Amino acid sequence: MKNLKRKVLVIWSILVLLIIMIPGLIIGLVDTYVINFADYERRIFKEYSANTNKGRYKKDGSPNFILNPMIMALSNWKVSVKSSGLRTKNVLMSMCLGVKSREHNQDVLGVRINFPETRQNDRAIISPQFEFNAYNVQGNFANLSNGVVANVGYIKEVSIWVKGRNYPYNLALRLANENNIEKEFFFGHMKFDNWRKLTWLNPNYIDSIKDRILIRKPMYPKDLPYFRFRSLVVYRQMDQIGGDFIVYFRNIRMIFEEHTSKPLTADINDEKVWKIMQKKAQAIMDKEHKKLADKADIYRNEINRLKKKK
Repeated sequence: MKNLKRKVLVIWSILVLLIIMIPGLIIGLVDTYVINFADYERRIFKEYSANTNKGRYKKDGSPNFILNPMIMALSNWKVSVKSSGLRTKNVLMSMCLGVKSREHNQDVLGVRINFPETRQNDRAIISPQFEFNAYNVQGNFANLSNGVVANVGYIKEVSIWVKGRNYPYNLALRLANENNIEKEFFFGHMKFDNWRKLTWLNPNYIDSIKDRILIRKPMYPKDLPYFRFRSLVVYRQMDQIGGDFIVYFRNIRMIFEEHTSKPLTADINDEKVWKIMQKKAQAIMDKEHKKLADKADIYRNEINRLKKKK
């Protein structure tokens, strides 16, 4: 009888312990790329080649979505040096290239930044010529894990692989959410040699569900939140060395909780019936494409103007 009571007590103790521990264990986290430069160009060429329309202008005279995938290539990413002591040399000598890493046997993003050598705070903004499409012509998410991360709830951490050259400059990542609000993730200094993983940890992230304030969120047809890559930023303080700086980036990853989980069973497929999200996504896509088309048209006209001068 005593042995039976002891066993029952042990079982109850285990159950109580599990009840206490389970809320902190059941959080499902997604670990995905924001961008992996090893596969970036193959995917971007496929994405933009499929979305590029033929014909220069629409019937109403507005430009078509004519963005050439070559413009999104790594060699056409831009470096914008922001400084009160900026010179033409700093602009012309700052650039991006796709570079092969023998150590990792993959392509990486190589960046040359030419900072002014005068005493002032500078920053260099590294970005593609155009923003990534968040939606495709079907109204679905585009460029997933290649510039866009969808269904993002609580972010736990963001990391980046950087090849440093012992410079004290600081590095940050800027992402824009579905409301076009920009968020900066600060990684700290790059005063190290060779490859290193830098990580931003969310100081407000709570691992245990039992310690959170839980909120019941509206579901369909609310938008799924997403983040879109906007730029990498290198900060130089006025007392730090100026001139040329070389840096390489392998990939950027994000660990987060999904905003909403996919249902295991679907009694009624809301979207199939109502198509609210698709129509909303297509409206956003059309707006994005119009903005891209106007900018691409200006870019193309400027190229043609320069060709005629030669």
